[in-house]
Amino acid sequence: MDMLRLQPSTDSSSNNMMDKAKRVWNMLDELASSDPTAYKKFIEKTLKDGNEWMSPPTPYLAIRSVLHNNPNSKVFYLNIFTWLRLPTPMKADELTKMYSLPPTEIIHNNESCILVNIAVHPNVMNIIGRTQLIRSIFDLIMSQHNLLVDYNHYKILDEKIIGNIEEIQQNFVKPILKNKNNDENIEELIDNDLSPSLIKQLSSITMTNQSSSSSSSNKQQQQKKKNIKPPVLIEELWTIPTYTEEITSNNNFLIIRVSLPECESVADCDVTVLPSEDIVQVECSKIHTRLKLDMKKRKKPNILNCNSVFDIQRLTAKFVRKTQNLILTIPIIVESSTDEQNK
Repeated sequence: MDMLRLQPSTDSSSNNMMDKAKRVWNMLDELASSDPTAYKKFIEKTLKDGNEWMSPPTPYLAIRSVLHNNPNSKVFYLNIFTWLRLPTPMKADELTKMYSLPPTEIIHNNESCILVNIAVHPNVMNIIGRTQLIRSIFDLIMSQHNLLVDYNHYKILDEKIIGNIEEIQQNFVKPILKNKNNDENIEELIDNDLSPSLIKQLSSITMTNQSSSSSSSNKQQQQKKKNIKPPVLIEELWTIPTYTEEITSNNNFLIIRVSLPECESVADCDVTVLPSEDIVQVECSKIHTRLKLDMKKRKKPNILNCNSVFDIQRLTAKFVRKTQNLILTIPIIVESSTDEQNK
């Protein structure tokens, strides 16, 4: 996850925007005279995209939890919005861009609460899932605002938003409005694909019309060549190594032994820790093997009235040449469930 930060605008950016606007009008005039049908379709599509892009964030869900490190308020609310203005994530391992408003103190149901409003692109839920998104947002709230939200006892509410929806939406779009306090660089949004790029679309349509009138047959032949993909002759397959796991007798550590034959040292192994996803990944490109461990599915100590958590950020790795095993040692934090309830 990555937080979007808005950069200050400058006079030069305004001048550049005026230059781009002139180019757009010139291209529109050329398109209207050369291909009225394409001009009409372009205008209709641009208006439709513009209406979607200019719309404020849409409430997606509201969450209630508690804070562990705030003396004034223990109740925490999170509003998650979807917003087409944000970058579109293309794959699961790509950073998800989020836009967060500063935490605010509110009174809800006669309780003093902390409220955080965060917006993400609608496609995010289709890629990483709702549960993973919520945990990632909690991690980011901790790192950005130093608010420790309870992971294990949050509740998804029936209502989709806590607070005044119009006021919250105005706070989201306020930086984009042109005023003396504006801290949004509109040109940068366009360059970063946060808005439809009229120039790119118009240039593409204009060049297509010019080339189609002079060499339509060549274009068809080139299109056929593009559609023909070369066959994949060799495909590298990654294997999953064998491994064992056990908890030490004192319940302080989880020991995972990964068998990596043909590896000579720990330098051949790449160990990646993803705290926000609770994932540990071991990869050895030398022998094309990869192991992805979901720590939420690992066996935990069976201790009465206690909760345990794997502290993967303090993981240590050691390679034993004699057995060709990579040994991962992960500390276990054991907390009394009764103490947790008294907090």
